[in-house]
Amino acid sequence: MEKPIISTTLSGLFIKSEPWKNAHVLWFEEMAERFNDDAMKDSVKKWVNLPNYFQGVDEVMKQLYPNMSDAERTERARETYFNSVLKYIKQNPEVKNWEVIKYFISLKEKYRIALITTNTINTVNEILILLEQEDLFDIIETSYPDEKDDKALVFDRFINQYGTPLVYIGGGRKDRYDYCKQRNIPRIFANFENAEDIPGVINVHNLDELKEEIEKLIN
Repeated sequence: MEKPIISTTLSGLFIKSEPWKNAHVLWFEEMAERFNDDAMKDSVKKWVNLPNYFQGVDEVMKQLYPNMSDAERTERARETYFNSVLKYIKQNPEVKNWEVIKYFISLKEKYRIALITTNTINTVNEILILLEQEDLFDIIETSYPDEKDDKALVFDRFINQYGTPLVYIGGGRKDRYDYCKQRNIPRIFANFENAEDIPGVINVHNLDELKEEIEKLIN
């Protein structure tokens, strides 16, 4: 009989959420340098501080690559964005949550640890190399390079192949928990960064609390 699956995210659990939250700053700065016009550079950089900066990504990609299809622009944007995530992790190694990593390694004897993420497989592999933990996950399900940031697609593929996990341990994205609620998957928010708790979800605020909740589920 195969070992039960504990499914997880990367951001906010094994690695602080900073690289994903701040990668768009690096991204817009780098994209701005691809324009020769100073006014256009300034226009691109203004998106950094706007709440709807994802709209800016689409607009910048259309300006830079007018002859590409939407799918091709999405793939190129995600590739360059994830490069910014990797760059941020390299520049800020303190974002790695080593104690969390050690704890999940200790669970691997009895459970399969699965990563379900909207990162691409190339990005995940690069992150695991940075962590020196290429074997941390027994199962990895990622977004395809040409897909938008839609975890439901990734979750669907995962469940179709591996079945329903014992639990999902995620970060601060509420839509992930809505998906799990619809499918009766127990869910834990690893709120290690003092964000607002999410209603209807088990909220834990440190590794000890996470251990306690996992023990309740697996015993």
